[in-house]
Amino acid sequence: MLSPTCCSFYSFTGIIFMLFVYIMLSTQPFFITGLPDIDLARKNAFGALMTFCTTFALSVFLIMKDSKAAGKETADCWGGDHDGTHELGSPNLMVSGAGKQSYGAVTTDSY
Repeated sequence: MLSPTCCSFYSFTGIIFMLFVYIMLSTQPFFITGLPDIDLARKNAFGALMTFCTTFALSVFLIMKDSKAAGKETADCWGGDHDGTHELGSPNLMVSGAGKQSYGAVTTDSY
């Protein structure tokens, strides 16, 4: 699955390009040759522009949602004292338990 950051970059690039195409088809369609129906091309360019805008808005929403969720997780990950150290003196950065190692989303026992 693509990340929201990648999708937002792709969508932003698509918005810029389709905005250029739409403006060209609206103001100077004679520069774009080989189109039998200029009105249909203009409508399709506008539809693609709106699709890119929707994808960009959804990507920004997901980025904001992920950043808020990450803020909550990091705020709750410090155990022990309030000076940012664990009982053993090292930072407790999302440690999932004693004797366990985390490989991505799967926590396994280390033997």
